[in-house]
Amino acid sequence: MPMTLQPILRVEHETERSGVACVCVRNLDADLAALLVEHQGTARSLQPVLRVNVIDAAMRDGDELPDVAGCCQLLEAGVRFVPRFPFEPDVRYRASFDLRPLGRIGHADVLTLEFSLPNPIGVDPASVSDVFPSADVLPENLLRFYVCFSSPMRRGGAETQISLIGPNGRPAHDVLYRPALELWDRNMRCLTVLLDPGRLKRWVGPNRELGPPLRLGQRYALAIGSAMVDSSGRPLRQNFYKPFVVAQAVREPVALAHWTVLPPAALSCQPLEIVFPRPLDWALLRHAIVVVGDDERPVTGRVAIEKGERRWTFTPDLPWTAMRPAIRVAPDLEDVCGNTLFEAFDGPLRVHRESSAQRTNRTIRFELKRPANSA
Repeated sequence: MPMTLQPILRVEHETERSGVACVCVRNLDADLAALLVEHQGTARSLQPVLRVNVIDAAMRDGDELPDVAGCCQLLEAGVRFVPRFPFEPDVRYRASFDLRPLGRIGHADVLTLEFSLPNPIGVDPASVSDVFPSADVLPENLLRFYVCFSSPMRRGGAETQISLIGPNGRPAHDVLYRPALELWDRNMRCLTVLLDPGRLKRWVGPNRELGPPLRLGQRYALAIGSAMVDSSGRPLRQNFYKPFVVAQAVREPVALAHWTVLPPAALSCQPLEIVFPRPLDWALLRHAIVVVGDDERPVTGRVAIEKGERRWTFTPDLPWTAMRPAIRVAPDLEDVCGNTLFEAFDGPLRVHRESSAQRTNRTIRFELKRPANSA
């Protein structure tokens, strides 16, 4: 007789994201795998099948346990639950794989697993690795900061530990926007900190009552307190301060015509460089500009953002061979003040029809330089 496959429920680590754990069901037979494929039409359809909950000793019924937010991904012979935020060390979780919501009845189809992740041993405490914008002179209508950490962090400390120190050396009140859910990236290593948009937009209530968050010519510092904790529950290595001086506000759309494109030589692996007249948004720059070849497909390579987010460089994996490559700029690209390719952040409202018609990718054509050894 052929051997019957036995599903296995276990915790694994994603290769794409070092140190990030997920819950996987492996070793499904062909019928079970086909059943999951049949019901994968919507993200919600698989949520009752593979669930992860936080275990609370005060709760007696597993169905009452709070669900961990995440998504399910089908594998070749299994399914994987990827948490929206990394599992926290020393927290007890219960994973369950239950096919009954899909019509499969029987205890053999229900698997459970209780687990917790240990605190890493011998790892240095986290620290602030970068803050963007990186320049020390920033515009009066600056929209956001990105605070990057050396390792994954825990949610919940931003409101008390991140502040803006004013010219008087004390925290400035009501200048930072405090969302209900902190704006972390998927890896929990980059936090977006917004200045209050209501105070940035002229002629609206908060701006009229309190004025802009920053004052021209004044000195400020973004302060990150050491009581913020990493995913292991340890505080930061030390406090961090980013001092800066406030310059004139920028209230103009991002103008591609003012960019300087420095093309590389054909048949070389020299980088393509773009120089901007003013700093652009660091996070958006990483994906909003793409180089395509003659076939309109993206060219593979490495992107670097330098000189206070005023220079973007792209180094191809293979030598340049396209006859007329192009630069594609996504419509969501912004500068550090939230100004887009189409309008200023707090400029006059556009007619909806006119604005939406323009919000498409922009193209910049460039020609490769002749090879250095060509006649």
